Amino acid sequence: MLTGVPLRLSLSSFGFILTGMATGNMILIYLGLIPLFFVVISLFIESPSVLSAPPIDESISVEVDEELEVSRSVTVREGWGLVTLGEELPSSFELLRGNNFHVFWKEPRPTEIELRYRVKCTRRGTYQLNKLNWEARHPMYMTPTLSGVFPTGQELIVKPKGLRIKRIRQQKIFTKIPMPAESRIKIGVPTTDFKELRDYNWGDSYKQINWKATARNYRGVQHIPIVNEYEKEGRRVVFIFLDTSTSLSLGTDLRNSFEYAVQAVLGLSEFYISRQCKLGLALYNSESGVRDGDKVRHLSGRFREHDQGDSVQVEKPGHTGIGRGVLLFPETGKIQQYRVHRMLLDTEMASTYYSLDEAIGYVRGHLRGTNPLFVIVTRVHDQNFDSLVFGVRELTKYTRKARRQSPNIMVVNVSGYSLTVKNRGDKTAAQLLEYQENAYLNRLRGLGLMAVNWHPTRQSITEVLLAQVGRR
Repeated sequence: MLTGVPLRLSLSSFGFILTGMATGNMILIYLGLIPLFFVVISLFIESPSVLSAPPIDESISVEVDEELEVSRSVTVREGWGLVTLGEELPSSFELLRGNNFHVFWKEPRPTEIELRYRVKCTRRGTYQLNKLNWEARHPMYMTPTLSGVFPTGQELIVKPKGLRIKRIRQQKIFTKIPMPAESRIKIGVPTTDFKELRDYNWGDSYKQINWKATARNYRGVQHIPIVNEYEKEGRRVVFIFLDTSTSLSLGTDLRNSFEYAVQAVLGLSEFYISRQCKLGLALYNSESGVRDGDKVRHLSGRFREHDQGDSVQVEKPGHTGIGRGVLLFPETGKIQQYRVHRMLLDTEMASTYYSLDEAIGYVRGHLRGTNPLFVIVTRVHDQNFDSLVFGVRELTKYTRKARRQSPNIMVVNVSGYSLTVKNRGDKTAAQLLEYQENAYLNRLRGLGLMAVNWHPTRQSITEVLLAQVGRR
């Protein structure tokens, strides 16, 4: 099969030859022979064919913002001409070096060509790199272009990247962060693990008295013995609520408040699980208000639970099918961390229609009597402030705040106004909106809870938490 190029050249050649013969002009005859010879010689040249590609690894796992080197090799055994290789990339990938589309010149001998480029995976999720497109062209365009696809079937898993939260080991510091480095509960069976020295309290056993420490700290007639305090059996419960509303979409498709909120949740979960806390996770949507006066609509008898392996999906009345709201009940260990990773991998904005108080009502059976720490990761603004306050008041029903104890509720505000700045005017507007945001956070602090404001582009989550640390 030929293209229209040889036909057009042949007609032009015969036109020159016939005109030269009719007029007796040898120059026209010679000019007509040149395209004819070009067509005859070109037809002896074969276009590149018999392409083959080696098998590719079925799955690759990387973290967000991690660079990935992609290499594709193709062997061309026959022909001579241009070979084009191209691979379509997801829109959330940033091309750093090389090109995912390249044109190679194939020489007459068998040649192995390689497509190599480096990308940065900027958004979590599961992607399919399932085809490598190729084209083979005749060097003189005498034959039609051959094209095809190599089915790679490669799965690329981009895992959410946890924000590392470091533990401070100095002894002369204090922190307002709820339970930053301790997971033991205060009641339970004492173990043999030494915790600290403290003053004697009524009801302590005489066996706990440390006589050497008591003698060193003798303070006269009003002297109080010093006793050994031991760890208690049991683990504290930490429950994280992640807001999935579209209000966290500030920024671009690659860098927005929601992606940073997911990273913060993952970092906090790793922080507390590494300290042997029992961690639970629930998704909610601050744009789904279900308030009825000052009463919470409890979910008892109103929802049907569907077991989905390690997590739970809930069906909401008035909706058909299974809802996409997923929660993890409090557990500890590496298995729970794996479940958190897997859950956050597929979590997207507006992935649930349950409000905060609905989620609290559904998990309340796992919170009673545990005095847990609650962490709410959201973006505070005027439209969700009232529902957030209402949810916080519901959470206080399950906490017991002792004197001089850090609050058991922490709100992490992921500020996204700086992600939308493109020029000087945008920067001024963002600063004004941040002032309003700080006013809402101060009102939350007035309720006796901790409100942390995090600007992802300016500081790390560790720097924000370290701001709550001071020296004694």
